[in-house]
Formats: sequence, C-alpha cells, structure tokens
Amino acid sequence: MNIAIIIPSRMGSTRLPNKPLSLINHKTMIERVCIQAKRTMVQDIYVACDNDKIADIIKKHNYNSIMTEPELASGTDRIYQAYKKINKKYDYIVNLQGDLPNIDPNIINDAIKAAINNDYDITTLAYLISDKKEINDPNIVKIAIALNNKNDGGRALYFSRSPIPYRNNEGIFYHHIGIYVYKAKSLEKFVNLEQSELEKRESLEQLRALENNMTIYVKITNSRPISVDTKEDLKLVTKLITDEES
Repeated sequence: MNIAIIIPSRMGSTRLPNKPLSLINHKTMIERVCIQAKRTMVQDIYVACDNDKIADIIKKHNYNSIMTEPELASGTDRIYQAYKKINKKYDYIVNLQGDLPNIDPNIINDAIKAAINNDYDITTLAYLISDKKEINDPNIVKIAIALNNKNDGGRALYFSRSPIPYRNNEGIFYHHIGIYVYKAKSLEKFVNLEQSELEKRESLEQLRALENNMTIYVKITNSRPISVDTKEDLKLVTKLITDEES
C-alpha cells in the first residue's frame, strides 16, 4: 500500500502572518508538523509550500518540499497540485494541516488504518466535545455521524459550524480535526468539482464532497491537537510543547 503525507503550508495567513515560520520552543511550526509526520507509519512526506522561505526551512531539515502556486483556493488544491508533481503514484494521500504542531502521530496512523479498513472516499478524525462552550462556537466544526456498532467511528452525515445534532443540552457532540486521508482517485475527483452551495454557506469544503455523493468516514479519537490560527493559539501550543519537552 503506497501512502504519502502531504502538508500544505502557505505564508499568507491573515490572522497570524508568516505562520509556518512561527517559532515554538526554538523550532518552526512547519518543522514540528514534519517531525510528527515522520513518527508515523508513512515514509514519504512532502510539504506543499508557496514560498522560498518555507522551502529553505524544509530542505535544511532534510524533508521534501514542493513549490505550489500562492493563489490556490484551499489546502486540498495545494496538496493535489503537489501530488501531480511527484514522480510516484500513491493509493492514499494524507492531507495533514501545517498548523497542527502537537498532533499525535498515533492518531494519524489511526486515520490511515481506518481509511484502509473502510471503503470510503475520504477518512477524517473527530473527538468528543467536553467543553460545552465549544458547542456554540462557530470556529469549532461539529459533525453529525452515523456511528458504527463499536461507536468508534462511522459515516459523516453533515459538518457544520452550528450545534448539530439539535438540542445542545442532550446527547454528545463531536469536534472535527482537520486531517484527511483521500483515496488518490477521490482526491482528483474532489478538486475537479465545483464549489457547492452548502460549502459556501458554511465555509467548509468537505461539504462539497457530501453534496456530490462522496463518502466520508469519521474515526473517533481521544486526542485533541491544537490548530494554530491566532497568537493566542500559538501561546497555548508553545506552553503545551514546552511543558512536554522540559
């Protein structure tokens, strides 16, 4: 089974400028994501970047960088463009976000294994929301899942920034983690689809897949990586990583 991890990384973040080069305990964010990727079951790891400064950091630490166009619409478009430049075919492509510096390599492996063991177009991750404030936070993406008999995963029915399912004082809610494992043919199909109406309304590109009858499997995990989007997120993840490494 041929598998590649491709990490999309761009300099143009509006909320946290030069985000990939942000230092976290003396290492750049993009280097830390690469380190976590290297600890997985996958040997082939690439960074799809849009800037020479990112490429220089990647090369300095002996990882593979692929230059992509700065104006691409999404990280998925970036990994696909990078994939087309790789002189090797893969069965699965892992889209590992470049702003998850403390992601547990084990949950990346779990997502890959779930993709291999379940016949879905796309596989992703989620964890159980324990903080009720997250339920109504539009920055937290929630998922409605048709769970399997083991309750450790199931088919994604819908993703939303709103609380789903309804009645937020009853039942459980799942927080989506932005990592995707694509079948290679499904990745190609996805990036060639037009933006969907629900995708535009929710600002969630995975809804494009669901609106076009592509299937998404959600693996439930207990781990919670920090997605770094703001200076506050950066401070939090820096403290967590510094505490772990001290």
